[in-house]
Amino acid sequence: MNAPLTTPSAGRRTARARTGRRLLRTAAVASTALAVLGSAAACSVPSQEAGTQSAATAKGPDKVSDLKIAYFSAGTSNAYLQAAIAAAKKKSKDLGVGLDVFDGQFDAQKQFDQIQTALTSGKYNAFAVEPNDGNLVCKLLTQQAPRKGILVSVFNLPICGRATRLGDATWEPGTVTYVGGQTLDVYEQWVAQVIKDNPDGAKIALISGPDLNANTICFQKAAKEFAKHKGFEVVAQQTTDYTTPKGNSAAQTILQANPDLNVIMSNFSGMSRGIVQAVNSAGRKGKVKIYDFGGDKWALNSVQKGDLEQSVMMLPAQETEEAIQALADHVAGKKVPHFINLTESSELPGTPFATRETVDTFRPEY
Repeated sequence: MNAPLTTPSAGRRTARARTGRRLLRTAAVASTALAVLGSAAACSVPSQEAGTQSAATAKGPDKVSDLKIAYFSAGTSNAYLQAAIAAAKKKSKDLGVGLDVFDGQFDAQKQFDQIQTALTSGKYNAFAVEPNDGNLVCKLLTQQAPRKGILVSVFNLPICGRATRLGDATWEPGTVTYVGGQTLDVYEQWVAQVIKDNPDGAKIALISGPDLNANTICFQKAAKEFAKHKGFEVVAQQTTDYTTPKGNSAAQTILQANPDLNVIMSNFSGMSRGIVQAVNSAGRKGKVKIYDFGGDKWALNSVQKGDLEQSVMMLPAQETEEAIQALADHVAGKKVPHFINLTESSELPGTPFATRETVDTFRPEY
């Protein structure tokens, strides 16, 4: 078929129409892009892309000896944190780098203010961070810090909504590395052990750390597995500040309200001490099984004695050393893994789960 004849003036009108339509489509695309950007900016947790864009906007230290590290601890109130801080000081001394310690006091806003102040002070070119609320400090660590040439390693608790992610997905772009051993899969294995040990089912209480703590989030998410198994029921949940007195108080309340309780799970040995005291004082030793997460000297001894069913090992010294070493390795141009998995540490006998049969093969760090 022959094409229709078109006059020159009609051709020009057609061309102008096509140009107009292209401009309208371009404007529409631009408008949509702006809307998407506006929506992304409004999100409470920065995206992975945001972290990537900000990762290298300023130059960091030239050599390891130039490192001036601000170490943000979640707190200083228990043996775990104290062991970590002692390891941080020793590691920084061995590396010949500066280190200042900040006590977050398990207060998310206080730690946020500490990090913000450190950012504006100009005193530091590296942060090692144990976050109380990984979402609250997300933009500070993945956008503002890199823009100022400040390197960031995160340990113990993931940031930016990554609390329940696994493997390399626990690492947030814009940071050097994430070091941890309390990932969701470890909590899932812990819950699976309780299910295996109690084939007839159990009434279970969960006692954990602070609400916004990533380890609490993983613990509570993993515990949802109980509802899928006949005879298992979570009858109580309480959050604490990880201390022995709070653990004791929470256990007393739970025991009084649940005379038929079978199991208490505690995700920190400091709390477990208070829980054991409460169970023994209530005359329910041997009737209520206590599962511990922490692996300190007291916990391993208590597993041997039968006060605890088992304990999951934590390595506060190695955790801190790895976080600081990662900063030094990055400056030295060495490849640093996105995720350093403490459950695969050579300090452990192939597993982080210490039972009565295997407890003699474990060595506590605190």
